[in-house]
Amino acid sequence: MSDPSAASAFRLGDLLGHEELGLELLTGGPDALRRPVAGAHSIEIEHPTTWLEPEWIMLTTGSRLRRSAPAQRALIAELETSGAAALGFGVELGFKRVPATLLDEARKRQFPVFGVPLRTPFRDVVSCINRALLSTDLRTLQRVSSMQLYLMDALAEEDPRQAVVERLSAFLDATVLLFAPDGTVAASTGDAPSGDIWREVLQRPATVVEFDLGGWHAVATPVSTGRGPTGWLAVSSRRTLPSPRLARQAARATAPVLAALSRLDDVAREQRQAIRAALLDEMLTPPPRPDQSTTAARATSLGIDFAMPARLVVIESRHAVGRASRPADLGEALAQLDEALSARGVAHLATRRSGAIVILVQAAHDELLAELVRLTDDLPALIVGVGRPASSTNEVLDSHRDARIAVQQLEGIRRGRILAFEDFDLVMLLISESRRERIQPKVDEIMHVLRGNPSLHEALAAYFAHGLDVMSTARALHVHHNTLRYRLARVEEELGRPLKDPATIALLYIALAAEGAEHAATDDGSSF
Repeated sequence: MSDPSAASAFRLGDLLGHEELGLELLTGGPDALRRPVAGAHSIEIEHPTTWLEPEWIMLTTGSRLRRSAPAQRALIAELETSGAAALGFGVELGFKRVPATLLDEARKRQFPVFGVPLRTPFRDVVSCINRALLSTDLRTLQRVSSMQLYLMDALAEEDPRQAVVERLSAFLDATVLLFAPDGTVAASTGDAPSGDIWREVLQRPATVVEFDLGGWHAVATPVSTGRGPTGWLAVSSRRTLPSPRLARQAARATAPVLAALSRLDDVAREQRQAIRAALLDEMLTPPPRPDQSTTAARATSLGIDFAMPARLVVIESRHAVGRASRPADLGEALAQLDEALSARGVAHLATRRSGAIVILVQAAHDELLAELVRLTDDLPALIVGVGRPASSTNEVLDSHRDARIAVQQLEGIRRGRILAFEDFDLVMLLISESRRERIQPKVDEIMHVLRGNPSLHEALAAYFAHGLDVMSTARALHVHHNTLRYRLARVEEELGRPLKDPATIALLYIALAAEGAEHAATDDGSSF
């Protein structure tokens, strides 16, 4: 099947200009010679347009039209309605001349009819058109190949994507728009109705399309990297493009170049993220650690110079009792926070550790909290811990421990979605400032009797998490309140302490909080 757009390079006037064929135009309006021709086919059967594509010429000897004026009129009407280029009528065989009724109908419709003399076989007309179209294809291919080399030179430019778009624009003498998958204009070379063009391509299949829109003629093609949504490249002009076929081929050839640039951008972005994640993981490594002067120098090269204190932020999905976490929120959270901080020019490093996002952010405390509030408003399943300000790489580990303690508190005893170091209560502050090796033996002494019985440990943790309220705790655990009371009585037996004693309550509160801090301190798994 021929591409109708190829006809822009060969028109009816070009065919009639071949004097050796002896073709004579008999009817046609003022634009007859400019009608595009995409091919020719000899047909002698009824309903010829079933076998004839738009912008093709029908060649006939009129064998089925003899003594049938209605059939002659119907043929012209059918050809004109279907968008045929013209009718070539062979004379001196079935008819000495083209039938007058047929010519009269053609003149009424301004439809081109030309005579083909007996000495000119139809195959010569078909061959003439095919040779012309083949020559056009070769010229288009040569121009597109030359254009691709021209585009590849643009890769050395400072902004290769914009350079490619500008060179395509110069090559076609048209406005070029590159749309990101969300419809924003990633690169352009002039004023064009970008919003209208984007809405139009969204309604089209993901292939090369051509359309007219508010006085603009456009050719658009998808730009797909094979990963995620597809963008679009649009070539547009206020006039009909000089060669729509060339524009289609050029746009189609440019799309892979732009897709390759996007893939290179993705690779570079992933490499930058990996470098930043590796540096943050190094900062979070427990002693003995690598040379801190080297780590500080690498951090400075990435924008973390500690001229303003930085803070560690830990983000997790809330593990509510009886409900699984939603880890999908974490990828969205990382992308959203990274975009927001980058847009504000805030230096930060990010990594993933044991199912949590860990970010080191060098920003004012109020500015950071404002971003985190926006994040948790959008993704309410998240909980966020913010550590103390760190003025050097040596203090990053302490800030991380604070943030992990805060998350553990939000997961267990404390309510809310964000907890910062400045909002620690006295117990949390004592735990965060105490050396782990000093308090951990006491915590183990209290809790080891419960760790051997998970149901008792769970009951006690949930009891404190729900403000010592038996009924709400039982509902959260999906057990009868008498079952919970039995388990709490067992806890009292194991500990040898009554749970109504304020000293016991204080002791267990501290132990549970310190137990969360223990998990924070022993977390050393990382992956981005």
